[in-house]
Amino acid sequence: MTLILLRPWWLLALVPLVALAALAWRRRAAGGWEAIVAPELIAFLRARGDVGAPGRRWPALLPFALAGLVALALSGPARLRTHGAAFERQDPLVLMIDLSPSVTEGGDLADAQAAAAWLLAHGGGRPIGILLYAADAFLASAPTSDPATLQSLVAVLDARTMPVGGSRPDIALSEAAKLFAAPGMPGAGGTDVVMISDGGGASPEAERRAGVLAERGARVWGLTLDRGAADPDAPPPDPGGLAAIARAGGGAAWPARDPAPLVAAIAAARTRQLAREAEAPEVFEDLGRWLLLLALPLALAFFRPTREPGR
Repeated sequence: MTLILLRPWWLLALVPLVALAALAWRRRAAGGWEAIVAPELIAFLRARGDVGAPGRRWPALLPFALAGLVALALSGPARLRTHGAAFERQDPLVLMIDLSPSVTEGGDLADAQAAAAWLLAHGGGRPIGILLYAADAFLASAPTSDPATLQSLVAVLDARTMPVGGSRPDIALSEAAKLFAAPGMPGAGGTDVVMISDGGGASPEAERRAGVLAERGARVWGLTLDRGAADPDAPPPDPGGLAAIARAGGGAAWPARDPAPLVAAIAAARTRQLAREAEAPEVFEDLGRWLLLLALPLALAFFRPTREPGR
């Protein structure tokens, strides 16, 4: 079961609460009333039940424990309802495949095709599109709700697919931004763009364009190719450059040979985004009320009866 906080800013209240609790504990340890009140009066107050027995410092922490539980409850710990997955918006997933010569002739094309095929098979029912790039970029397939039809397209990719060599991820990211700004498209919000590349052509401009996508609500991720049989004439791979582009786009990068962590990260990011949507109360079960029930016994401790004078 995956838990998420619907209102995490309430956790900030725990910082002053912990500080005040520590101060109260230290003051209680220093003697409390015993340090300033005559022993006879302390004995009288204890007989009335107004002052606890010496050495009982834990009652001083009750108000802070109660306030801490309330703050945790207000932070909104929640889990997806059983129908939550079906309620998710069908935001598209775009596979951006690098077909520059360093990939197609350097031994990485098979890994790129395998990673793309794996993502097509584990897209979770999302519409998936494919964008190819080298020195230029073009949309090979608009997002489709039947990604299985794209498996054959991925299988036939080769060194002759792109007419011009080179590696321009900045142009590809710009093309992705244009795709979601086109008439009839829902916009980039919620879209996940996965770059499958050896990092060739990584540049500050590519990072900037990834940041533009992130500002529009999309996320940019990376699957890095390490070129097992490198072409000595090709530029070296730059996995760090691809990771920098992904970070600029609000995502991260993983090795293309193991795309499962990427899928898990995308799912977690989509869940966090869904928690910020207006539909969150219908999708998540807020568990905060159960924490409030745990706080009730602590609250009852403040209403303990005291003995009347003379009894």
